[in-house]
Amino acid sequence: MIAGKIKINHLIFIASWQPILSNKDLPVKARIKKLIQSFLKNTLGIQIHRVKAKSSQAEKPKLKMRYEQDPAFSYMEDPVYQDRLMQELAQIGDSFRNKGSLPSYSDSSSLSIVKDFFRIYSSRKLTDNTHGSGFHNAFWLYFIARFFNPELIVESGVWKGHSSWLLHQACPEAEQYGFDISLNKFEIPELRSQMFQQDWGSFEFPSFNPDRALIFFDCHVNHAQRILEAKEKGFKHILFDDNPPIHKVYSHIPGIPTAAMLVANEGIDATSINWVWNGEKVSRSIDPAQAHQARDLIKVHEILPDVGGPTRYGGFAFLTYVQI
Repeated sequence: MIAGKIKINHLIFIASWQPILSNKDLPVKARIKKLIQSFLKNTLGIQIHRVKAKSSQAEKPKLKMRYEQDPAFSYMEDPVYQDRLMQELAQIGDSFRNKGSLPSYSDSSSLSIVKDFFRIYSSRKLTDNTHGSGFHNAFWLYFIARFFNPELIVESGVWKGHSSWLLHQACPEAEQYGFDISLNKFEIPELRSQMFQQDWGSFEFPSFNPDRALIFFDCHVNHAQRILEAKEKGFKHILFDDNPPIHKVYSHIPGIPTAAMLVANEGIDATSINWVWNGEKVSRSIDPAQAHQARDLIKVHEILPDVGGPTRYGGFAFLTYVQI
């Protein structure tokens, strides 16, 4: 009886050969795989099921971050080697401080700032900041805020609140404001009262000392417009993210024209700039009169040195200090 069943199943298997072999849409390896599966099922009664491992949605960001270069998950355990990396970063920080472009109102050494940054950054709760500031920007935001020690910090574009939290850790006594057209992604409850769901341009600030105020633009809005707004409100010290020169605009959509375009006097006399991003054509209009007016206000334009490369924690940025 069993032999008869096997014989019948064997005939079924033979009958299945033809459609599998004649299916030219399948690669050769796929056809061989199907033949083996048919033989096991129809001749021997063995059926193989592929079981996919399931992971909860909540676990995915954490697992993803563990495979990325990040000080929270990837670091030397020996304090001697940790200190060597921190000293290299402190030297990079010192080189910026020694230029005197941005005044210092803190007596903290660069090394102590770097050590504090690593301690705070590696213990942060918001570890998945996709589309926000990564290690490179986080380092400079914290470093500059610590040694400049502003009394007022303003952000335009807060996303999940990672940079807001970091700036608060650097300057807990500073008055802090954050602006975004949507706060739906904001994840720092203790700072929510200082966040405003609106563009910063329409906000009236209490009186402040321009020499002790810092504004960080990470909102992908026209840099010329932001510089003129900052000037009108009394700000002098600005940090811009997403500030590529005109020949590197293709990689993302920054505020056009960028501060780099303004100081280089490139592309700002055109009425538009066009490029292709991820296969899609992009066009942004330019107001030449506005661009020239903003350019004439810039006294200092300094792209901050790369720290993602030297540390091997990766990331790229065009974080730039501008003084008007």
